[in-house]
Amino acid sequence: MNSLLDQLHDIEGLDWISPWPLAIGWWVVIGVSVLFLGLFIFYVIRRITYKRSWKNDTMKRLAHLEKNLSERNARETVIALSEYLRRIALKHFSRKECAGLVGDDWLKWLKSHDPKGFDWESRGVFLTNVPYAPVDINLSTDKVKDLIHAVRNWVY
Repeated sequence: MNSLLDQLHDIEGLDWISPWPLAIGWWVVIGVSVLFLGLFIFYVIRRITYKRSWKNDTMKRLAHLEKNLSERNARETVIALSEYLRRIALKHFSRKECAGLVGDDWLKWLKSHDPKGFDWESRGVFLTNVPYAPVDINLSTDKVKDLIHAVRNWVY
């Protein structure tokens, strides 16, 4: 029996196994992880850029105007909306093209540059008349909301 035990040898150790080159499964996992990380970074950068943009600021202001719209402040809302619309036009187009337009010329210009085709000449007449109208003028909140939605569509 001793002779059989003497024939056994101790385990001396295994050869070191290199982690490189990786198996194809690991390359797939790394590739998919890099792709998702890149998409996430792209989304975050795009979101931050939008949050800092004038479009986001305009949308917030329009939402605030629509939320606080009532019969009492409809006139002030239309005046603010007219100012915002003018600022948006100056942001998109040259000052020479749109800054000097007033009255019907302004409404015609808005209609010709509106991608959604809102009828500014008939439904947007409040923008040119209300700032000069008496303080106690009665405006329909539905018509003012239509203008707010038209401006929102014009921004995009």
